[in-house]
Amino acid sequence: MTVFTLDGIEYPEARVTKLARLFSVLDGPNAGRVMTGDMVRDIIGTYCNYSIEIEVAEGDISAYDALYEAITAPVDSHALTAPYGQTVFAFDAYVTNGEDELLSMESGRNKWGHLSFNFIAMSPRRRPA
Repeated sequence: MTVFTLDGIEYPEARVTKLARLFSVLDGPNAGRVMTGDMVRDIIGTYCNYSIEIEVAEGDISAYDALYEAITAPVDSHALTAPYGQTVFAFDAYVTNGEDELLSMESGRNKWGHLSFNFIAMSPRRRPA
């Protein structure tokens, strides 16, 4: 079962070892503390973001490399589909950074792993009523 798709492509060889759903309720420029000390909100909306950790199935280095190339592409955003509640959520998201580790170098092949990165939503999932 594929946990997520990226730009319409499944990466079944990429074993998701951790998928965390994060949210952020962002305020606009009119938010802040007033003289009484009360907080005035200027809510733009709730953004749903994801933190993902990946390992690759044993022996399939090319799938890992393909995913790495996809998430490191210098593009504005990606089309992401990921679990949300009891269904899936399809949205545009961007990646700003991530990391992985060189695990071994054998027979002219580099094995990388422990890939982690965040998808940040381009638009809010929910807006104030």
